[in-house]
Amino acid sequence: MNTMFPGRPNYTGPTTGWFGLLHHEILYEESHDVMERIQYVKYNKPSYEIAIRLHNMIYLDPVLCPAIAKRKPLDADYNAKCDPLDADYNAKCESLDADYNAKCDPLDADYNAKCDPLDADYNAKCESLYADYKAKRESLYADYKAKRKPLDADYNAKCDPLDADYNAKRESLDAEITAYIKSAIPDCAWNGKTLVYSMVPS
Repeated sequence: MNTMFPGRPNYTGPTTGWFGLLHHEILYEESHDVMERIQYVKYNKPSYEIAIRLHNMIYLDPVLCPAIAKRKPLDADYNAKCDPLDADYNAKCESLDADYNAKCDPLDADYNAKCDPLDADYNAKCESLYADYKAKRESLYADYKAKRKPLDADYNAKCDPLDADYNAKRESLDAEITAYIKSAIPDCAWNGKTLVYSMVPS
Protein backbone atom coordinates (compact mmCIF):
# COMPACT_ATOMS: atom_id res chain seq x y z
CA MET A 1 0.00 0.00 0.00
CA ASN A 2 1.39 3.39 -1.01
CA THR A 3 0.53 5.96 1.66
CA MET A 4 3.71 8.04 1.47
CA PHE A 5 4.53 8.87 -2.15
CA PRO A 6 1.75 10.81 -3.90
CA GLY A 7 3.61 10.97 -7.21
CA ARG A 8 3.87 7.18 -7.49
CA PRO A 9 1.16 4.72 -8.55
CA ASN A 10 -1.71 3.66 -6.26
CA TYR A 11 -1.24 6.43 -3.71
CA THR A 12 -3.88 6.27 -0.96
CA GLY A 13 -2.36 8.65 1.57
CA PRO A 14 -3.47 12.17 2.57
CA THR A 15 -3.87 14.83 -0.10
CA THR A 16 -3.56 17.75 2.31
CA GLY A 17 -0.84 18.54 4.83
CA TRP A 18 2.93 18.86 4.61
CA PHE A 19 4.80 17.31 1.68
CA GLY A 20 8.43 17.11 0.65
CA LEU A 21 9.86 18.09 -2.74
CA LEU A 22 6.67 19.21 -4.50
CA HIS A 23 8.84 21.90 -6.11
CA HIS A 24 12.42 21.41 -7.22
CA GLU A 25 13.95 24.07 -4.95
CA ILE A 26 11.66 23.76 -1.91
CA LEU A 27 12.44 21.00 0.58
CA TYR A 28 8.95 20.85 2.07
CA GLU A 29 5.74 22.87 2.07
CA GLU A 30 2.08 22.74 2.98
CA SER A 31 -0.46 21.73 0.32
CA HIS A 32 -4.25 21.91 0.28
CA ASP A 33 -4.44 19.42 -2.60
CA VAL A 34 -1.26 17.60 -3.56
CA MET A 35 -3.02 15.91 -6.48
CA GLU A 36 -3.37 19.29 -8.21
CA ARG A 37 0.41 19.65 -8.07
CA ILE A 38 0.88 16.13 -9.44
CA GLN A 39 -1.41 16.83 -12.38
CA TYR A 40 0.41 20.07 -13.08
CA VAL A 41 3.78 18.30 -13.11
CA LYS A 42 2.50 15.56 -15.42
CA TYR A 43 1.11 17.94 -18.02
CA ASN A 44 3.25 21.06 -17.77
CA LYS A 45 6.82 20.12 -16.87
CA PRO A 46 9.53 19.07 -19.36
CA SER A 47 9.41 15.35 -20.03
CA TYR A 48 12.91 14.74 -18.65
CA GLU A 49 11.87 16.20 -15.27
CA ILE A 50 8.59 14.39 -14.70
CA ALA A 51 9.81 11.01 -13.44
CA ILE A 52 12.30 12.59 -11.03
CA ARG A 53 9.74 15.04 -9.68
CA LEU A 54 7.02 12.41 -9.13
CA HIS A 55 9.39 9.85 -7.62
CA ASN A 56 10.68 12.28 -4.97
CA MET A 57 7.36 13.65 -3.71
CA ILE A 58 6.62 12.46 -0.17
CA TYR A 59 3.92 12.97 2.43
CA LEU A 60 5.46 14.12 5.72
CA ASP A 61 3.49 12.32 8.41
CA PRO A 62 4.04 14.17 11.71
CA VAL A 63 4.07 10.83 13.52
CA LEU A 64 6.90 9.48 11.37
CA CYS A 65 8.59 12.87 10.91
CA PRO A 66 8.06 14.74 14.20
CA ALA A 67 10.15 17.69 13.02
CA ILE A 68 7.38 18.77 10.66
CA ALA A 69 5.11 19.56 13.62
CA LYS A 70 7.66 22.12 14.82
CA ARG A 71 7.33 24.31 11.72
CA LYS A 72 4.02 26.03 12.46
CA PRO A 73 4.88 27.05 16.04
CA LEU A 74 8.28 28.24 14.81
CA ASP A 75 6.62 30.44 12.18
CA ALA A 76 4.00 31.64 14.67
CA ASP A 77 6.66 32.66 17.19
CA TYR A 78 8.67 34.45 14.51
CA ASN A 79 5.62 36.29 13.16
CA ALA A 80 4.48 37.24 16.66
CA LYS A 81 7.86 38.85 17.27
CA CYS A 82 7.89 40.59 13.88
CA ASP A 83 4.30 41.89 14.00
CA PRO A 84 4.89 44.68 16.57
CA LEU A 85 8.07 45.70 14.74
CA ASP A 86 6.17 45.87 11.46
CA ALA A 87 3.29 47.78 13.04
CA ASP A 88 5.63 50.32 14.64
CA TYR A 89 7.64 50.71 11.45
CA ASN A 90 4.55 51.11 9.26
CA ALA A 91 2.97 53.61 11.65
CA LYS A 92 6.10 55.75 11.57
CA CYS A 93 6.31 55.49 7.78
CA GLU A 94 2.64 56.44 7.39
CA SER A 95 3.17 59.60 9.41
CA LEU A 96 6.29 60.47 7.43
CA ASP A 97 4.51 59.74 4.13
CA ALA A 98 1.54 61.89 5.13
CA ASP A 99 3.82 64.81 5.97
CA TYR A 100 5.71 64.37 2.71
CA ASN A 101 2.52 64.21 0.64
CA ALA A 102 1.02 67.19 2.44
CA LYS A 103 4.05 69.26 1.48
CA CYS A 104 3.95 67.99 -2.10
CA ASP A 105 0.23 68.62 -2.67
CA PRO A 106 0.32 72.44 -2.77
CA LEU A 107 3.50 72.30 -4.79
CA ASP A 108 1.77 70.00 -7.30
CA ALA A 109 -1.34 72.18 -7.30
CA ASP A 110 0.69 75.31 -7.94
CA TYR A 111 2.63 73.55 -10.70
CA ASN A 112 -0.54 72.33 -12.41
CA ALA A 113 -2.27 75.69 -12.06
CA LYS A 114 0.61 77.39 -13.79
CA CYS A 115 0.76 74.77 -16.54
CA ASP A 116 -2.97 74.75 -17.33
CA PRO A 117 -3.24 78.14 -19.12
CA LEU A 118 -0.13 77.55 -21.18
CA ASP A 119 -0.99 76.49 -24.72
CA ALA A 120 1.04 77.87 -27.62
CA ASP A 121 4.19 78.52 -25.63
CA TYR A 122 3.46 75.64 -23.24
CA ASN A 123 6.74 73.77 -23.71
CA ALA A 124 9.00 76.79 -23.33
CA LYS A 125 7.27 77.99 -20.17
CA CYS A 126 6.94 74.50 -18.72
CA GLU A 127 10.66 73.84 -18.91
CA SER A 128 11.31 76.67 -16.48
CA LEU A 129 8.39 75.68 -14.26
CA TYR A 130 9.37 72.05 -14.26
CA ALA A 131 12.97 72.83 -13.33
CA ASP A 132 11.71 74.79 -10.33
CA TYR A 133 9.18 72.08 -9.47
CA LYS A 134 11.76 69.32 -9.81
CA ALA A 135 14.28 71.15 -7.64
CA LYS A 136 11.66 71.62 -4.90
CA ARG A 137 10.49 68.01 -5.15
CA GLU A 138 14.06 66.75 -5.00
CA SER A 139 14.69 68.79 -1.86
CA LEU A 140 11.52 67.40 -0.25
CA TYR A 141 12.39 63.87 -1.34
CA ALA A 142 15.92 64.17 0.02
CA ASP A 143 14.49 65.28 3.37
CA TYR A 144 11.98 62.43 3.27
CA LYS A 145 14.67 59.84 2.49
CA ALA A 146 16.89 61.21 5.26
CA LYS A 147 14.04 60.76 7.76
CA ARG A 148 13.21 57.30 6.44
CA LYS A 149 16.80 56.08 6.68
CA PRO A 150 16.98 55.83 10.50
CA LEU A 151 13.52 54.26 10.59
CA ASP A 152 14.64 51.61 8.13
CA ALA A 153 17.92 51.06 9.96
CA ASP A 154 16.16 50.67 13.33
CA TYR A 155 13.59 48.30 11.85
CA ASN A 156 16.25 46.16 10.15
CA ALA A 157 18.39 46.09 13.27
CA LYS A 158 15.44 44.76 15.26
CA CYS A 159 14.53 42.24 12.57
CA ASP A 160 18.04 40.91 12.00
CA PRO A 161 18.34 38.94 15.27
CA LEU A 162 14.81 37.60 14.83
CA ASP A 163 15.65 36.50 11.30
CA ALA A 164 18.94 34.95 12.42
CA ASP A 165 17.22 33.02 15.23
CA TYR A 166 14.41 31.90 12.93
CA ASN A 167 16.83 30.81 10.19
CA ALA A 168 18.99 28.90 12.65
CA LYS A 169 15.94 27.03 13.92
CA ARG A 170 14.72 26.45 10.37
CA GLU A 171 18.12 25.05 9.38
CA SER A 172 17.98 22.51 12.21
CA LEU A 173 14.37 21.66 11.40
CA ASP A 174 15.12 21.33 7.69
CA ALA A 175 18.05 19.02 8.47
CA GLU A 176 15.75 16.69 10.43
CA ILE A 177 13.19 16.68 7.64
CA THR A 178 15.86 16.09 4.98
CA ALA A 179 17.14 13.11 6.94
CA TYR A 180 13.64 11.70 7.20
CA ILE A 181 12.92 12.18 3.48
CA LYS A 182 16.21 10.53 2.49
CA SER A 183 15.57 7.62 4.82
CA ALA A 184 12.21 7.11 3.10
CA ILE A 185 13.60 7.74 -0.40
CA PRO A 186 17.11 6.20 -0.55
CA ASP A 187 17.64 7.40 -4.13
CA CYS A 188 16.27 10.89 -3.34
CA ALA A 189 17.36 13.45 -5.96
CA TRP A 190 17.48 16.37 -3.50
CA ASN A 191 21.02 17.79 -3.25
CA GLY A 192 20.32 20.24 -0.46
CA LYS A 193 19.06 23.02 -2.69
CA THR A 194 17.21 21.48 -5.63
CA LEU A 195 16.15 18.28 -7.33
CA VAL A 196 18.86 16.90 -9.61
CA TYR A 197 17.22 15.62 -12.78
CA SER A 198 20.21 13.53 -13.80
CA MET A 199 19.53 11.21 -10.83
CA VAL A 200 17.17 8.71 -12.45
CA PRO A 201 14.97 6.86 -9.93
CA SER A 202 16.05 3.27 -9.36
